[in-house]
Amino acid sequence: MQMEVTPRQILKTSQVEGFSVADILQDRARKMEKRRKRVRTRAALLAVAAREIEQVGYDSLTMDHLANAAGLVRGTLYLYYHSRADIVKAVLRKYWALMRIHRPRGGGLGLKASIHRANTYSVMLAARNPRLLEAREILLREDAEVAARMASVNRIWSERIVSDLIRRGLTAQDDEDLSFLRLKARAVINMSDTLLSDVHRLSGWDDTEGPIDLDLVIRVMDDLWYRSLYLPQPDEA
Repeated sequence: MQMEVTPRQILKTSQVEGFSVADILQDRARKMEKRRKRVRTRAALLAVAAREIEQVGYDSLTMDHLANAAGLVRGTLYLYYHSRADIVKAVLRKYWALMRIHRPRGGGLGLKASIHRANTYSVMLAARNPRLLEAREILLREDAEVAARMASVNRIWSERIVSDLIRRGLTAQDDEDLSFLRLKARAVINMSDTLLSDVHRLSGWDDTEGPIDLDLVIRVMDDLWYRSLYLPQPDEA
């Protein structure tokens, strides 16, 4: 069965193009002119950090680099953030908040179109913030706070998925079945996260193909989500 709409059609009809964290934080910093100095400086530092992450990547980011880019002495930077991990975590917190604010909303779509819209948003978001997502992957391994926050985000997301399955009458509601669905939802989320974190790196997966086709990534995501969570299994059909 074909999808009701294509990625390009969805992009024309819904606000699912994602956003650049660096662009949003830079715009917010410009609007802080009348705020007190500490607030202005913190906003400017976050904007600079977001921009530098995308330009040089986490591994090449240093406190000296950030201080120079912000036009500050290193000592002043340390008044606000203790390390590069500290400031990158602050940028990630903004990223997670913006994800919730800008995520596609509104009903009226069929199941496949709804899945497609959500996946289009996720893929475009990853494509516009590739090095921030690479930094997130590094911090997931190195920082317990980031790992806990990511686990919390995914736990909330999986509960929403299970609630949607129940609402659609696609599952029984006994404890064993719900536990199975929660774990399966987490598995699909983790697989999606892995693919999204690779969107930037996948641009070089085959030199003969050129840059990664984002529509192809969206199609894969759509198939993964629909077949894994919403298509009845043989013993359930």
